[in-house]
Amino acid sequence: MNKYTLYGSPASLYTGKARAYLTYKNIPYQETLSSMKVYKKTIIPNTGVAMIPVVATPEGEYLQDTSIIIDTLEQKFSKKSVYPTAPTQRLVALLFELYGDEWMRLPAMHYRWNFPDDNLEFIKNEFGSSVAPNMPGFVQRWLGKKVVAKFSAYVEPLGITSATIPAIEHWYETLLDQLNEHFSKHDFILGSRPCIGDFGLMGPLYAHLYRDPYPGKLMKSRAPNVAAWVERMNNSSDIQGEFVPDDEIPSTLHPILSHMFTNYWPILDKTQKAVAEWSQEKPAGTQVPRAMGMHDFSLGDAQGQQMTLSFTQWMLQRPVDCYRAFSADDKAKVDSFLTKIGAEGKMDIDIGRRVCVKNYKLELES
Repeated sequence: MNKYTLYGSPASLYTGKARAYLTYKNIPYQETLSSMKVYKKTIIPNTGVAMIPVVATPEGEYLQDTSIIIDTLEQKFSKKSVYPTAPTQRLVALLFELYGDEWMRLPAMHYRWNFPDDNLEFIKNEFGSSVAPNMPGFVQRWLGKKVVAKFSAYVEPLGITSATIPAIEHWYETLLDQLNEHFSKHDFILGSRPCIGDFGLMGPLYAHLYRDPYPGKLMKSRAPNVAAWVERMNNSSDIQGEFVPDDEIPSTLHPILSHMFTNYWPILDKTQKAVAEWSQEKPAGTQVPRAMGMHDFSLGDAQGQQMTLSFTQWMLQRPVDCYRAFSADDKAKVDSFLTKIGAEGKMDIDIGRRVCVKNYKLELES
């Protein structure tokens, strides 16, 4: 079989998600750094966007966005599916993907960019060697500095400020403790094999929070079972395993999900309302801007403002669509679990205007 090609970077959050999936599924692939040359000659001409990761198939198709990459490859590589068939587990798996992909951007970005004494030189070298792998070291460092300036500028617009940083750190350290307990009992989120939720968590927990020097020390000292899970995810090709029987959700995950519904669900609701308001009277197929203004948010007792990111709604639609497709009996079973974690009625969120990804861009559905 011809190999797939993963275009990405070791420092890239979402590349970590895609790489772990390809490894787990035993999909033959080679990895190519997303250098300036690769962006110019391969990624942008074939996708029209300057985003990674991108997976090129042996047939010449280019896939961009990790959820699309995974869903497309699941159809071809159906063994060891990352989607549980039991209803509660399937929904929880998708919720953890959303949690990792979107909500955990805050600790990932904070711990990368707000500890320069520990991280900055490492990050500059990482970015420089990725964008210009064949250039001399001093050129790589200069280019790395420019990339650092670009990405670190997103910290404050994401809502990471002096007012919210203590709450972000408290949340993340609590999450580490919760996951450390969970992974002392289970190899993965839902048992002895990874689900889509594991891959969602893998992006931030590997690329930023395990590999970067300061958060890496924090994880390995405070939550060694989480660090071991990261390493397991990167070496999972021989794992078979099973999901927990009887559609059970381990009790160690309940507080994490409760936190999500309490702190993140209001942001998701504001996001879908912002998209609905922006899209009034706009026809299907209209391209949706990735950012549309700012919104207030709370994290614990902290108050802040952050960008409203429209792509987050597309990720929200995945668990919402899953929930809406359940039979009456399955929905009743799932609702019983949601009530147990204080999330009764939350999955009935009314999405005012749906979005879709077409030709690698976000646009309005009909």
